[in-house]
Amino acid sequence: MIWHPTPTERRAHASLKWSTSPENVLPLWVADIDCAPPGCVTQTINHALAHGIFGYGEEPKGFRDTWVQHLKTHHGWIIDPDWIVPIPGVVPGMRFSLMASPQVRHVLTPTPAYPYFKIIPSIENRVEHLIQLNPVGEVMETSIEVIEDRLKAIKEPAAILWCNPQNPGGTVYSEDFIRGLVKLAENYNALLVSDEIWADLILDEKQHIPCGLVAPDDQPTITLMAATKTFNIAGFACAIAIIPDHNTKQRFLATQTAMPNVTPLAYAVTASCLTDGWSWHESLLKALRSNRQIVMDWAVCHPEMTVLTGHSTFLAWIESHGCTGLFERFLGHGVRLSPGAPFGSETAVRLNFGCSPATLTEALNRLDSAL
Repeated sequence: MIWHPTPTERRAHASLKWSTSPENVLPLWVADIDCAPPGCVTQTINHALAHGIFGYGEEPKGFRDTWVQHLKTHHGWIIDPDWIVPIPGVVPGMRFSLMASPQVRHVLTPTPAYPYFKIIPSIENRVEHLIQLNPVGEVMETSIEVIEDRLKAIKEPAAILWCNPQNPGGTVYSEDFIRGLVKLAENYNALLVSDEIWADLILDEKQHIPCGLVAPDDQPTITLMAATKTFNIAGFACAIAIIPDHNTKQRFLATQTAMPNVTPLAYAVTASCLTDGWSWHESLLKALRSNRQIVMDWAVCHPEMTVLTGHSTFLAWIESHGCTGLFERFLGHGVRLSPGAPFGSETAVRLNFGCSPATLTEALNRLDSAL
């Protein structure tokens, strides 16, 4: 894994991260990384160019087996390949989950959280119930008791839409917490939908626990996963929903009518990364740990803010103590971060440290000037 030596060149290639910011601004916002993906991606694309077939496609043989092997090897979760539903992304999967559950009128979501945790319940006309996450050490957490109190107050069918690991904040939830969450959903007959796109970007000696791993097979759970963040291939829209319960899966499948299919190239790139991308992945984790330390060292000099770097992702959460306008202030000094308001906090920003140390250091120096 090698950082792009001149990441500004990405502006010439319609990069959402770089091309949508002025040339004097360093973009440390949307969650992609300033590096090339594993070499197997290039090989897969070259193979596709050689055969030159780009018509309608279907799910290739062996795709599900690749995921089955990955989950067994990296997460100790043995699944039936029939539980897998390929989908064009985790975010669409979140919406499909609610579309497939019209009986669910109430949705519990953590906050702060990736903005789609608020957007999707809203556009599906569901009542959202926010579960506040609070800083605890290096991460953000809540308790099972807090979630249960909210469920007790709801007298209609509900869903729990969770982010595991947490974005932002990088929380890798403990096995006790995940077991408690699954049990809570079972006790209150709530659908449990878990966004686990960050499951393979764990930076410390922590174990990711998939919600579906500890849930009974007949419990309505939907676990959403993708290789896009792990291997920096977000441009290849491919994800999976893992749904053991037959009835839940059938309703989910019914939502796929008139939806875009995963392309053959996206299938192939994803499978190649899950098979041959792990040495690259190890070097990525090493580089991200080093960058995270740079952010942590910077945070020591700014006790006026709470800076959470977490145990997963490459996204730091910077919460000022009562000060709004942080996004605008930093942007005025040439650094574009993600504003905290869409995540659930007017006084915070999210920083993407998936960039070269030189870019990160320059950005932090500019933040110093802004402060």
